[in-house]
Amino acid sequence: MRKLIDLNVPFFAPLWIRVAVVAVCVCWGLFEMSAGAPMWGIVFLGLGAICAWRFATIDYSTSEVDEGDK
Repeated sequence: MRKLIDLNVPFFAPLWIRVAVVAVCVCWGLFEMSAGAPMWGIVFLGLGAICAWRFATIDYSTSEVDEGDK
C-alpha cells in the first residue's frame, strides 16, 4: 500500500531540504493566520509539526543515496 506522502525517501536525506520543508509549512501557516484564515493556518502549522516530528524520527543515514546526489 502506498502512502500519500512518503517522507522516508532519499530525496529528504539532505538536512537543508528537511529544514526548508518545515520552514515553508510553518511560514505559510503563519501567513494564513495573519491573513484571517485560521483554519488553513492550523492545517499548515499542523503539517509543519508532523513533518518536523517525522523528519526527527527517520534515520536517513541508512537510506540509499545515488552517487550523483552527493
